[in-house]
Amino acid sequence: MKEEQKNQSSISEEMNVKPAGWKKFFKRKWFFPAIYLGLAALILALITWYQNPNDFEITTEDLGFDTISQESTDPKMSDYLVDEQREEALPVTAGTESMAWPVAQDEEVQVVLGFFDDNATEEEQMAAMVEYDRAYHPHQGLDLSRPDGKTFDVLAALTGTVIAADKDPLVGYFVEIEHENGLVTVYQSLENIEVAEGDTVKQGDLLGQAGRNVFEKDLGIHLHFEVRENDVAVNPDQYLAKVDTQQ
Repeated sequence: MKEEQKNQSSISEEMNVKPAGWKKFFKRKWFFPAIYLGLAALILALITWYQNPNDFEITTEDLGFDTISQESTDPKMSDYLVDEQREEALPVTAGTESMAWPVAQDEEVQVVLGFFDDNATEEEQMAAMVEYDRAYHPHQGLDLSRPDGKTFDVLAALTGTVIAADKDPLVGYFVEIEHENGLVTVYQSLENIEVAEGDTVKQGDLLGQAGRNVFEKDLGIHLHFEVRENDVAVNPDQYLAKVDTQQ
């Protein structure tokens, strides 16, 4: 009996000591400041990670990948990781297409009427005027014809979309094609047209054959070719300068 009482007394003493020990620990001056500093450091670390997650490196193994070129072992992650090998396999654009003359390379044509340039000499400007209905009009393009006066195929100078294909009482059948960078090429004085509005044409596609028109009737069978940049007619020579005008 005495031994049981002794054991109970020992247990009571241990229970009394433990709470007393914790109380002494809590009463230390550095305890709560240390807790506050630890929590503050943890919060600061979380904020830094949230603002700059890229600064923390994640390996491919963490994402379920064995190597960068292999497929993900986790199907849920395959939609989120870009495969560098696939990215390198994407086709590379060939660059801006150079404007070609609107006739076949082996076609013997010549420029019979040039573009009216505001900066040209008075003589050159007079040579680039169209006489119609007892008045003179500045020529807004280049007129091409064969020396023998025969018709010839008219081709698309650039790849683009046909925005107009119709017949006008003065300039005859005409085609207008819209291209990149605000460019539009215009083909007038056609005998017929082989395309329709909305068609996509590639460079060199057949548009029709050269013919006559009322506005420039003195030129006979010819092609009137214009280049418009942001709806303003510009000298086609600046796009065709590297090509001999005598085909």
